[in-house]
Amino acid sequence: MLKDLLQKDKKQILNELQDIHGYDLAQSFLELSDEEKEKLYKIVNNEVLAEIVSYLEPDVGASVLLEFDLVKQKDLIENMEPDDAVDIIQEMDQDDQNALLSVLDDKDDVLSLIHYDDDETGSAMTNLLIRLKADLDVKQATKILIKQAPDVETISTLFVVDDDDKFLGIVGLKKLLKAKMPTTIFELIEEHPYVFDKDPIIETIRKIRNYAIYEMPVLNEEQKLLGIVTLDDALDIYEEEAQEDFEKLAALPETTDKNIFKTAMHRIPWLLMLLAISIPISLVTSMFEEILAAVAVLIIFQPLISGSAGNVATQTLAVTLKMLSKDEGGVAKNSLREIVTGMINGLVIGLAAFGITFIFTSINKSLTDIPLTIALVVGLSLWLTVLIAPMIAVIVPITLKLFKIDPAVASGPFITTIIDISAISLYFGLATLLIGGV
Repeated sequence: MLKDLLQKDKKQILNELQDIHGYDLAQSFLELSDEEKEKLYKIVNNEVLAEIVSYLEPDVGASVLLEFDLVKQKDLIENMEPDDAVDIIQEMDQDDQNALLSVLDDKDDVLSLIHYDDDETGSAMTNLLIRLKADLDVKQATKILIKQAPDVETISTLFVVDDDDKFLGIVGLKKLLKAKMPTTIFELIEEHPYVFDKDPIIETIRKIRNYAIYEMPVLNEEQKLLGIVTLDDALDIYEEEAQEDFEKLAALPETTDKNIFKTAMHRIPWLLMLLAISIPISLVTSMFEEILAAVAVLIIFQPLISGSAGNVATQTLAVTLKMLSKDEGGVAKNSLREIVTGMINGLVIGLAAFGITFIFTSINKSLTDIPLTIALVVGLSLWLTVLIAPMIAVIVPITLKLFKIDPAVASGPFITTIIDISAISLYFGLATLLIGGV
């Protein structure tokens, strides 16, 4: 899009840019060469360039911003929505970040947002909203609406405050436009849910979803209105949270570096740690050398036991993490249900494994002369491991939650290792008990 557009003259470029959405501009901007980007910078004004940068991923936007001097950076930041600007600034190195913040005006909205931690609601809010005093009449309020509409995030909801800027409620746009003089804003106020700036952002997103609203007012401890969190920002944060949880489930270290060598270096420590915690599996297996030497056919069914237990644990873990992330009630009841489900599933799978193993070992008589006992060991082990797996997948995350540790970090490979050790110990232990050194 921009590649083709840059082939035209300056007047045509500026005219056509007005009809292209910022997101589309940002996506096509990534396809430009360095020379084409330089040409674009010379043609477009700061407002258009700021819109392009704000629609880029924050780390990419930060790298683009750093191509300019501090004066240009300041102008671009001032043309962005404050929450977008904060996201980009936070991706910069500390020195670049401090340099840019030092040239911003003391009253700049960005400075009031950037001191919040990433997981606090204040970090995601915008203060571009329409505030109305309760004593205004509808005519005065409408004039304020018309004047401020081009510069705010939303006009569908208007936020009412008192003389001390304390939040009183909201007035819907439709309700305001339908009201007639001499009605005052105080007469139109509706109650509305709100959150505090220090509240965890994930709780705020949950409230936006539960109340089915598009804007959530954010207050400080004195009940003063600071800003709002909008639905589109909530969706972006929700996506980021889901991606972070997925990375934790895979024990993937956080890194956005595109350099292949650096990416590999980031992952090596984690892979070595996972290798280290897998050593106990080998040690457990070595403890049962006698039974393995006597009945080698047991090794054939080991992956069946470990794999089935791991699959069941993964399903239970997903349910448990979902409950914990949403702070849903009835965790104990749902956990019990998962364990009972594992018991039923294990019984069905165990019976199936018993039958399959018995048929397999009976047909292949060279493998063993005790097919019934081998089948009993496999079937019983499978039932018990599928029963134990959900217990581990429930207990470990809940325990970590109690210690205020993110449950997702103990998932994936870590919990799988615990399951494998338990499954192998149970399998070969039962084999030793039922078969002995035959």
